[in-house]
Amino acid sequence: MQLEDMLAYKVAMLASDLSESLSKEYAEYKLTKPEWRILATLGGRNESTPKSLLTAKEIAIATRLDKVQVSRALERLVKRDAVVKRVSKRDKRATLISLSVEGERIYRALLPKIVAWQNKRLKNITEDEYRIFLKVIDALRP
Repeated sequence: MQLEDMLAYKVAMLASDLSESLSKEYAEYKLTKPEWRILATLGGRNESTPKSLLTAKEIAIATRLDKVQVSRALERLVKRDAVVKRVSKRDKRATLISLSVEGERIYRALLPKIVAWQNKRLKNITEDEYRIFLKVIDALRP
């Protein structure tokens, strides 16, 4: 079997290509990929649970970033006033992170651009094909 025919290779290349293409959408906000992933994770959670609070460990799990990447990205986002860190009332050792008003503004401004980017990628794929694609992705996950 050739490398180009291996599932893991194809998926990794697709993920890399999509990620690189998507980064152009948030470039004007001078966000790095880890920073965008964190904003999107917190912003997406806010859709279902307003003022969602996550620990750095929960963010690392949700974004598939390592602890160092999350820590550095959070430092930059705090300096930009895009996220707020506070000590947990339940566990004084834990730091809870949420979007600030500025972070929410950035996320809301980017969301329509991200949706348009996704719609452009999916324009030649039917809804049924997309549903099947998502089902296959779910089936491949360990």
